[in-house]
Amino acid sequence: MYDLKGKVAIVTGAGRKLGIGRGIALRLARDGADVAVADICREFEEFPGYGLGMWEGLKETADEISALGVRGLPVRVDVTEAAQVDEMVRRTVEALGRLDIIVNNAGGVVGPAPVIALEEAAWNKTMAINATGAFLCSRAAARQMLAQGQGGKIINISPIAGKHGSPFLAAYSAAKSAIIGLTRVMALEVGAANIQVNAVCPGEVDTDLQRWGWQLEAGMRGTSYEEVVKAATSRIPLGRLEVPEDVANLVAFLASRESDYITGQAINVCGGMVMH
Repeated sequence: MYDLKGKVAIVTGAGRKLGIGRGIALRLARDGADVAVADICREFEEFPGYGLGMWEGLKETADEISALGVRGLPVRVDVTEAAQVDEMVRRTVEALGRLDIIVNNAGGVVGPAPVIALEEAAWNKTMAINATGAFLCSRAAARQMLAQGQGGKIINISPIAGKHGSPFLAAYSAAKSAIIGLTRVMALEVGAANIQVNAVCPGEVDTDLQRWGWQLEAGMRGTSYEEVVKAATSRIPLGRLEVPEDVANLVAFLASRESDYITGQAINVCGGMVMH
C-alpha cells in the first residue's frame, strides 16, 4: 500500500461495474486519497447500444469509496468537451479542496472494423474519446496543479494496442499511440513544476468493454467467443487474463511519492504479452 492520505484524485471512465476505472478509484481510496469518479453517464446517440458507464454505476463506486473512510465524489463528464472537463476539475476542487492526481482512463472503441471498411464518424469519435479526452483532461489538471504550486501526478491509461497495433482497431491504436506522445511532451513541459506525467499500458484486461470487444471479434472472425478468449489468454506468458487490480497496482505506485523520479514513461502491465 502507498500513502496517499491528504491527496485528491480524479479517475475518468469509472462508471462500469467491471472496469479499469473502478478498480483504480477503489485502490487509490484504499491508499487514503479522496477520489472524484467521472463518466459520461449517457449513451452515444450516433452509436446506440455501445454501453457506456452510467450514473448508477458511478454513484455506486463513489459510495464504495466513501465507505472506505475517505470522500467519494461522482461527476458527470464528456471528456471530449473542454467546458465539461474544466467543470469537472472545478467541481472536484470545490468539493474536495485541491487536485493532486488525475488518471485519464476514459476510453473506448466505436465501430471497430478493417481500415478499408472503417467509417469516418467511428474514427473521429474513437479519436475524440481517447486522444482528445486525454489532452483536455491533462490540460485542465495541469493548469490546476500549476496554480497550486505543489506538483502533481498525471497518469494516462494507454493499452498496448498503442504500441503494437491490433486488427480492426486502427482508430483505437492510433489514439493510444497519440496518448503516449502526449505523455512524453507534457512530461518535458511540466517537469520543472514537479508534475510527473506517465502512461500505463495494460494488455488483455477482463472488463465489460473487453468482453464486448471479444464478442465483436468472434463475429468478425466467424469463431466462438470462447475461442477468442482462449487465443487471447494464450498470448500472455503469465497464463491468465489481466484484471483491473493489476492495472490499479501500477497506477497507485505512479500516484505515490515513490515514483517522484519517474516521468515521461509508457509502462507495460500486460503479463508479458507485449513480447508475444
